[in-house]
Amino acid sequence: MFIALKKLREAAGLSQNDLARKTGYSPQFIQKIEQGKVKSLTLEAAARFCESLNCKPGDLLEEGEPPRKSKIEKGAALEPKAKTEILENRRKISAEGAEVDLLAA
Repeated sequence: MFIALKKLREAAGLSQNDLARKTGYSPQFIQKIEQGKVKSLTLEAAARFCESLNCKPGDLLEEGEPPRKSKIEKGAALEPKAKTEILENRRKISAEGAEVDLLAA
């Protein structure tokens, strides 16, 4: 079981900073919860998050393991669809003025 704060925060369209302002907690505390470094919340914390996210306390908990970030090993072959998506995102980022080479990683 884990605290599904990130899922609820994103569904509400809030950034970590937005949620921090609404709850009075620091963005660092929210980040620790979302990274799974905080295993439980006080009743007060749960109440603040629920009020800010318009949810019930039970919505804060999910069964199983928290989602993990995917890692692409250096030199791994990419599926053609994934490679196309990366190239399209690279073009969008470059068009916005930021130079990023996602395939050089």
